[in-house]
Amino acid sequence: MKTRHGGYTLVELVVVIVILALAGALAVPAIVAWRPPSDLATATAPVVAAAHLARERAVSSGRVTELVIDAANRRVWLRPKDTSFVLDLPDGCHLAGGVRDVMRFAPDGPSFGTLPSIACGARRAHVAADPLTGLPRVTEAQ
Repeated sequence: MKTRHGGYTLVELVVVIVILALAGALAVPAIVAWRPPSDLATATAPVVAAAHLARERAVSSGRVTELVIDAANRRVWLRPKDTSFVLDLPDGCHLAGGVRDVMRFAPDGPSFGTLPSIACGARRAHVAADPLTGLPRVTEAQ
């Protein structure tokens, strides 16, 4: 009778190598695609959040709600009266719109008006709301 000594068979080694190769093939694209958020993405986030809040308030209250952005003073507020807050933009980013931009959100979803563009160096993005649904979205200028 033969006794088996410690070790692995060739089949076991091949199976382990194939499993590692599959795991690596799945992980590498995710790692390569990941990148930290840019200044432009960080700068647009509070404007998008404010637009979502205005839309939600319009729908829940059943009244038109306005999102007002004062580009000169970097202040944002909702009308009917709400507490305003200062937009905290990354260094090198600024609002590039009119003196005061207003976006109106209707209780049934649609939106009307404009929001300022946000510029970070040479890159520029615009936050807009879909006219039919009122859902905000960011488009980056090329």
